[in-house]
Amino acid sequence: MSTPSTSSPAVTRADVVQALITVGVAPGDTVFAHSSLRAFGHVGGGADTVIDALMEAVGPAGTVVMPAFTWDSFHDKAGVVFDMVRTPSETGRITEVFRQRPGVVRSPHICHSVAAAGASAAEVTRDSPSVYAQGGPFDALLRLNAWNLFLGVSFGSCTALHMAEEQARVPYRQNRDFRDCRVIHPDGSATASASVEFLRKQGYWNDFSRVEAVFEREGVLREARVGAARILNIRMRDVVRIARRLLDEDIYWLLAAECRPGMA
Repeated sequence: MSTPSTSSPAVTRADVVQALITVGVAPGDTVFAHSSLRAFGHVGGGADTVIDALMEAVGPAGTVVMPAFTWDSFHDKAGVVFDMVRTPSETGRITEVFRQRPGVVRSPHICHSVAAAGASAAEVTRDSPSVYAQGGPFDALLRLNAWNLFLGVSFGSCTALHMAEEQARVPYRQNRDFRDCRVIHPDGSATASASVEFLRKQGYWNDFSRVEAVFEREGVLREARVGAARILNIRMRDVVRIARRLLDEDIYWLLAAECRPGMA
């Protein structure tokens, strides 16, 4: 007699949609999603199922945005070439499948490009030297009151916290430009990179693990589960607002304890 399977059923598109509804995502919303496909367990249809669920949840009037970062490859390099069409995203399988979909557009920042589809995609992917500056992708996300969604990943992935660091001009970062680097655009043209990055100095690193408890105390964090994945959702405005307050109280608050002055 065969032994019954004890494996969990595959996560479906409907499962993901229901989780998104539970954490507040609604038609017309803009969502910036960090993700891990592996965290869900088995997803029937793979990354496309998660992407389809996101697009369904926000509807035709909404916008889905994902990081398509190349930070590991480019942030400390000289003379690199970023091909907006061919250079892969380093932020997980879901983001790589998403950025290659027809109709998805990608911004040209050499380290922190984002990919977007939907009603506000052009606004969110507009070129800006800093992704956090006025007119840049994260500024657009704030104007659109976007959700900051975490699909199976923690706040260690929360790029919006870097926006708070840049706004506060934290002393452990400094600007770096990429004028010796090139960007190849979707039409095949090449330009010198106009990107800048507020790069962390050597000897410093972030620890974002503490922010989740703060967001929970503030009552701004929503949570659900789908498959094996924990789903977290928060308005990006709340992420930046609360992080700015923490940095106003202690400019080193977002650093790991071992590299904070006086705490080594």
